[in-house]
Amino acid sequence: MTIKRRILIQMKNTLAIAAVAILLAAGVYYSIRNEKHFVDDPKSGSLVKATPVVKSICVTPIQNLSHKPVPMEGIDNELVSQLQKVGFAARKVADGGQCDATTNAEVVDITGRARKTARVDFRLTLASEQVPRMSSSVEGKSGGKGGDPLENSMSEFAVNPESKETAGAAREAIVAALGKTAAQIDAANRKGLPPWQAKEQ
Repeated sequence: MTIKRRILIQMKNTLAIAAVAILLAAGVYYSIRNEKHFVDDPKSGSLVKATPVVKSICVTPIQNLSHKPVPMEGIDNELVSQLQKVGFAARKVADGGQCDATTNAEVVDITGRARKTARVDFRLTLASEQVPRMSSSVEGKSGGKGGDPLENSMSEFAVNPESKETAGAAREAIVAALGKTAAQIDAANRKGLPPWQAKEQ
């Protein structure tokens, strides 16, 4: 065998090995790329965890843990109403039926004299999960809209305000907090409800 022929055979073998290596590398590259694309693309297959979209929310009874006397009758309906205002199909748990998510809320603090501030802690849990997707605390104030400035300033100096007025202001503050609760849930839902969005307002 001549040297020339030996060199040609060696070159062919080298080219064949190089070609096989390139094909293997290309195969690995495309398989990794396609696997990543499969995981990232929501339209491809069942392995992708879909972003939850909440359309219906069940409201559990709202508890008063503030140790302040507040008429709580109908407060659950207020949260249902606020959630409906921002576009959810909301109802009380007691009314039956299944929902995409459930809210739990407590009035944890009420402060102020004539003008009240209520703090409400709430959690939103998806029907398919046990850990809340959202946990937050909001504050609402009474007398936030309109009113006679002179009357408001005079009420600050009232020595013994009537209990009905005080209870009404506390309830108004709670309703304002529930409005913020609904707004926070709506904002989180628009972002795909990333887990555990603790936020204070």
